Amino acid sequence: MHKGEIVVRVVYLKSFWLRYPFKLELSRKLEVALKYFPELEDETIYVGALPEKAIADAVAEPMDMIIRFNPRVKPTYVTIFHELAHLAIFKRVELGEKLPRWSEKYTSIFAMSRIPPELIDEERIPAVTNFPKHKKHLIPELCRKALEYRERHKRDYVRFLIKAIHGFDPWEKLKQLIKAKQKQNITV
Repeated sequence: MHKGEIVVRVVYLKSFWLRYPFKLELSRKLEVALKYFPELEDETIYVGALPEKAIADAVAEPMDMIIRFNPRVKPTYVTIFHELAHLAIFKRVELGEKLPRWSEKYTSIFAMSRIPPELIDEERIPAVTNFPKHKKHLIPELCRKALEYRERHKRDYVRFLIKAIHGFDPWEKLKQLIKAKQKQNITV
């Protein structure tokens, strides 16, 4: 063990061993990702597989420190960071922080604020937005700024992030489209 290394015990459930085809890839990526979640130090997390017909790529059960992955979907760092973020947010809430622990958007932004750009293996912030590949290197910093914005303003941090990534406010764009259609007497 190296100085400053985060120690998290990972227990793989029976469902993982029986149904999950990407065992080696997931365990390697999980080992890397855990280094970015100091809140989970000295915890035991459990990793299993979702049922075959599951729709989600993965699901976290923070109260039990369980993450289950879809056996039909190859694991990505984006998904792994997102699910670990659920666990980390839950731990921080248990310690008294006021965080939106059930918000998928907050969890995604929290997760992407921690992921190094070289580990981003999907061009999306789950439940928030997709982004162009050439902006991948900006995503963690923009997510950190969105979280800072949330601390100061409490609202509209998702909108702030989308505007920072895409250069426009999606809600203003929608309002403009609605107004334009109304002028043409076309119902929306």
